[in-house]
Amino acid sequence: MSLNFLYIDENLSSQESILKSLRSFFEIENIQSFNSLKKANKYLKENTVDVIIIDPNFTKEVGFSFVEKRLNEHFFIIHSARTKDAVRGYELGVFDFLPKPIVKDRFHSCLKRLKNQDYIKEKQRSILPQPYVEVRCDFMKERILYDDISHVEAMGDYVKIVTEKRKYVVLMSMKKMEDLLPEELFFRTHKSFIVNSKKIENFNAKEIALKKVKIPLSRFKKQAFISFMQAV
Repeated sequence: MSLNFLYIDENLSSQESILKSLRSFFEIENIQSFNSLKKANKYLKENTVDVIIIDPNFTKEVGFSFVEKRLNEHFFIIHSARTKDAVRGYELGVFDFLPKPIVKDRFHSCLKRLKNQDYIKEKQRSILPQPYVEVRCDFMKERILYDDISHVEAMGDYVKIVTEKRKYVVLMSMKKMEDLLPEELFFRTHKSFIVNSKKIENFNAKEIALKKVKIPLSRFKKQAFISFMQAV
């Protein structure tokens, strides 16, 4: 399985050399670059990212606050000309620090260690998809089995993942949640709802009946939903 990288730097002058090295070491699905944390935050709400390379020194933004907030969700590599950023980064628990300007051998050494991390090795050699979605809820990482999920409901900037035993409220967009769930099992019936096809008891042109709740079916999604149900 391919990896997703994000490069964040107010000055993107190092971008090309970094991206070239990344592509030589990893099978990469996507690399995005941003010169502001605001743009990066917006992207992260909608997309999955495995590794973030960041220079935390911004004129009007606080880079280390961004790192600290998301430290448990991604591998972070600090890329900075300020040596004191190495101390701050390692205190937080980032994966590595790379000084500017980039030193090719040092960067390659970092990437070799990254490649040997259990999570990265598992993701790159994985053939079958994992049977769960991993999210953060109440400051804890939770693995929720696909088969346990009844449906997902949008709640502004959050989503509510509903299972038989519990409801998980997670800071995530519906688009990102939809991307994390296998498309052969889940269907977005409405802008505010995603359903597990295994939990559907019956449906009509306007709604879908699950065990304990009825989910609206958008008229714009009706034909696609019928085709989806015929295929599962």
